[in-house]
Amino acid sequence: LKNIPGFNVARKGGSSGDPLLRGLGGSRLAILADGGFVFGGCGGRMDPPTAYLFPDAYDVVEVVKGPQSVKLGPGLVAGGVNFERKTPRFDQPGVRFNGSLLGGSGDRNDAYADFAAGSRYGYARILASRNHGGDYRDGDGRPVHSAFDRDSQTAIVGLTPGRDTTLEVSADRSRGQAAYADRMMDGSKFDRDAWGVKLEQRRLAGWLDAVRLQLNHSYVDHVMDNFSLRPAPKIKRLGNPDREADTGRLSADLAFGDWEVTTGVDWLRDRHRSRGGVDYQLQPRLPDMSFDNQGLYAEASTPLGAQSRLIAGLRRDATLAVQEAASNGGVRAENRYHMDSGFVRYELKTGGWTHYVGLGQAQRAPDYWELNRNDGLGKESNLQLDAGLLYQDDKLQGSLSAYLSRVGDFILVDNNSPQMARNVDARRYGLESEARWRFAPQWTLSGSVAWVWAANLDDGRPLAQTPPLEGKLGLKWDNGRYGAGAALRAVQRQDRVAPGQGNIVGQDIGVAPGFATLSLDAGWKISKRFKLLAGIDNVFNRNYAESVSKGGGMVAGYTRATRVNEPGRTLWTKLQVEL
Repeated sequence: LKNIPGFNVARKGGSSGDPLLRGLGGSRLAILADGGFVFGGCGGRMDPPTAYLFPDAYDVVEVVKGPQSVKLGPGLVAGGVNFERKTPRFDQPGVRFNGSLLGGSGDRNDAYADFAAGSRYGYARILASRNHGGDYRDGDGRPVHSAFDRDSQTAIVGLTPGRDTTLEVSADRSRGQAAYADRMMDGSKFDRDAWGVKLEQRRLAGWLDAVRLQLNHSYVDHVMDNFSLRPAPKIKRLGNPDREADTGRLSADLAFGDWEVTTGVDWLRDRHRSRGGVDYQLQPRLPDMSFDNQGLYAEASTPLGAQSRLIAGLRRDATLAVQEAASNGGVRAENRYHMDSGFVRYELKTGGWTHYVGLGQAQRAPDYWELNRNDGLGKESNLQLDAGLLYQDDKLQGSLSAYLSRVGDFILVDNNSPQMARNVDARRYGLESEARWRFAPQWTLSGSVAWVWAANLDDGRPLAQTPPLEGKLGLKWDNGRYGAGAALRAVQRQDRVAPGQGNIVGQDIGVAPGFATLSLDAGWKISKRFKLLAGIDNVFNRNYAESVSKGGGMVAGYTRATRVNEPGRTLWTKLQVEL
């Protein structure tokens, strides 16, 4: 995600960074896997959804920036990211295999395998990954408390009795642990078990293109403590939250003349429980909060002449949030929210150019972390105007986008306020641009820029956790067998800050210095099936931290930093296999 203009990641250690899009993350940025929501279980955001996703195990990453779709689910205030697996059909019996091995500085080693077999009537696919990292060192050579281990396995079975029918069942299992440099506890257990069912029937009638049913279930069991992955203190502390979520979606693709319409319903059942103490396994799990959401949506498009089209969507959601008495001072509290979201977008294509302008609104209910701070919060509403253009020909591809946003009742986490979280009004606007130019047969020059400005209108100060201006410049050479590249990233100093304020991911600490880093990489296509890659990140061993990274915590045996610093000079090599 960090390669996409507008994305930043809040670092907490070596794993489980929290992504932000245009300065908005947490529940404002929906994270899905194969169309199903992925949730973490930790009340301290040790495990954001991306902690359970290994990118190589997915085939496509779809990113929606801003409230410009209603199909991914509720609350797309910032947008949505959907990691998709698209298992290709087998026209005749066959076997496919993809795998990779990676080794790098800081005792980093990854292994990945993807095996698929099938015929015209179905397929089976098994994926497995292992990720390990030791404590990395920052640019000043100081170790950062950041070691982690993650293992995941996935099994998928699909039936394709006809060209227009697909039934797929999947199961995911992941296990892990991670040390954190930003807090007094580590994640000694990250267990997730999940399954999903997808049924799709296409070409049912002239007006009914497809019907889809999807069901997903996930269970996260998490343990955090202050002694398993760091020197044990005099007083041991341990917490064991878990989270069970069930989601479903029933949708249909319709055609009425020139109109193409997708309509559907989706629902969510989300349950949190907790228990604690060193003898936690002997304690009962106590419910602390639950969420139930039902949504109804429709999204349609129609051509307006030969070169333009109109896309629009509407969505209605109802959420019931319940705080149990045991976690709310002995008082059981219920909050009901009704959210209306929608958008309209116009697109015009002329030659290699595509122009677009869209107006959208997304509303969301307060999430688990926000309601734990203040159960009187109102829903958040983002009204946003997006405009831009794209260009593509044989040698040049580029895009430029701009947005203007007014967020009503923005949910601000404020450590300076006795409420801990409150609603304020905010204004945001920004620009993003990227381009890629193949100026010679074997040479490509690329670059990108991302900038966002945001203000807290109620307090008359900057909106916290907004990243600064950053730019990237890259040069690649590739002759089909050998390749090499260089990438320069420069980030401006961020002095528009609001210390103590922010979101569920983190709060502003103070002014963040600017920085620049250089990375180099090279590749060798050994044969049709094997490819070897290698690189050096942060070539000049700069010591720096992202402006949105978490504040450094006190960990015995480690130097405390203002922010969790990024890795210093990092060497890596990767072998890829495709059979």
